[in-house]
Amino acid sequence: MMTKTKKKAKKRKKPKRPTDKMISRKVTGGYLVRLERGEEAIETLTSFVAKNKIPCGFLQGIGAISDVELGYFNVKAKRYKTKKIKETVEVVSLLGNISYKDKKPFVHLHVSLADSNQKLVGGHFFKGTVAVTMEIFIRVIKRKLNRFHDPEMGFYFWDLS
Repeated sequence: MMTKTKKKAKKRKKPKRPTDKMISRKVTGGYLVRLERGEEAIETLTSFVAKNKIPCGFLQGIGAISDVELGYFNVKAKRYKTKKIKETVEVVSLLGNISYKDKKPFVHLHVSLADSNQKLVGGHFFKGTVAVTMEIFIRVIKRKLNRFHDPEMGFYFWDLS
């Protein structure tokens, strides 16, 4: 006679709903990070890098932000020309890296943004406030990467020596 056994169904944890703080999960090769509404993206990510002692890494992500400041590096002037965007825009693509500048974590990001008419704009990402969420993957590299200042260019480059 055959008896049937019932398999116990695993109870799934309820997903964490948006809070006022970033949520992260360590995964193979790095971290999954979700920034929440109202957080300043660069400040929050820089704090996360410092807290988790990430020596070097690469970031990619999507989301929605407002109160954005973008930059374009003017080579002749050796400085960034900036543009501010107040409205909420879609983060079509966020790419960047983690290194250290003057012994402090430096999160260097570039973004492509779309407005409500799907018009794209992009550049160096100086700041932005999360409007809905930002979902980011941080790939961790175990060797620390520093930057050095090149006065001729007015720029901080990776020190690969």
